[in-house]
Amino acid sequence: MKKTNSLKKMLIGVTAFCMMFSLVACGNNNSNNANDASKSNSSNSSQAEKTAVSKEDYEASFTQLATDLEAIQSDAANIDTTDVEASKKLLEDLKKPFSDFMSIVPPTEYEEAHQKISSGCQAMIDYIDGCSALVGETDTTKIQEATATLTEHLQTAVADLMEGSELISLASSAN
Repeated sequence: MKKTNSLKKMLIGVTAFCMMFSLVACGNNNSNNANDASKSNSSNSSQAEKTAVSKEDYEASFTQLATDLEAIQSDAANIDTTDVEASKKLLEDLKKPFSDFMSIVPPTEYEEAHQKISSGCQAMIDYIDGCSALVGETDTTKIQEATATLTEHLQTAVADLMEGSELISLASSAN
């Protein structure tokens, strides 16, 4: 029973984060077509590592990150928390949008925002890795010890992503 409750708490934390991030990112949507940018970014991923994306593609990629997280959040709502393997897969899937976004080379006007958002993305990946390591764990002492670290990662992720989002808003309104 404790194992199920711990997993539920971790998934609730991830879900709450996804909801918060989706709201923040959607607030920065400047009517760009996120799907077009996502397709462009995935087809030019090797080029994107060398060349900064356009301002519009960057904004759309930020919105796409929120969209991807909403889809995973929907999957999380339907997960059987007693299914350890499904839970681990969900957590692993959740890392991909963060990693994908971090790999984008931002336009000059978004470099500071991207650094902050990338820091938040990395903190979220660290949080997810920590949660994944605890899935199936029955030792309450280990779970309690990991909670402080997980909380720190989640707080860093939220703070950095919020600050990065504000920087995106400032940069987009300056142009």
